[in-house]
This record gives sequence, C-alpha cells and structure tokens, in this order.
Amino acid sequence: MKVDRTEIVKNLPKKGFRKEKTGHHIYFYHEYKGRETGSYTYISHSAKQKDVSGDILLSMRKQLRLNSTKEAVDLIRCPMDEEGFNTVLIERNVFSS
Repeated sequence: MKVDRTEIVKNLPKKGFRKEKTGHHIYFYHEYKGRETGSYTYISHSAKQKDVSGDILLSMRKQLRLNSTKEAVDLIRCPMDEEGFNTVLIERNVFSS
C-alpha cells in the first residue's frame, strides 16, 4: 500500500491533528479536547518523496497507535473520520475521554 504525501498534509489536520513545521519535517500531533493524546506522526518537507509506503508507512502506523497499515491508510484517505479515530484510540486505552 502507498499513500500520496499531499493526502497526509491535507487530511490529518481535519482529523484532530495539529500541524507543526520544524526543521526538516512536518509533525502532526493528535489532540482530543485540547490535550495531546500521544498519537503523532511526521513526514519530510522534501517534495521528492511523493508517495509514502513500506517501512515509512509501517512507522507511521506505529506512531499513530494503530494496529494495521490498512487502518493508517483509512485514516489518511478518509474512510476513518476524526470521531472514528478517537473511538479507536479510546477503545485501545491510548487515552480516556
């Protein structure tokens, strides 16, 4: 599986992620009710990397605290909305509501 990096930049902020540009990376920190949940990920500023796949997508899945690459892709591509993502993290005891 692979996803376009522009989908990440465009869609994660719609799902409760705060975007921060620092150094060589763009970080996305998940927030719920104004507090960071510990779920985050980042990508390179470099436009050379158009698609994210393989080991990078696996790392993102782990950072986002998801159990499968499909869940990460669903979050990025929008089948999983903000409420769905929050529910998944609460059910997995990543944070409490």
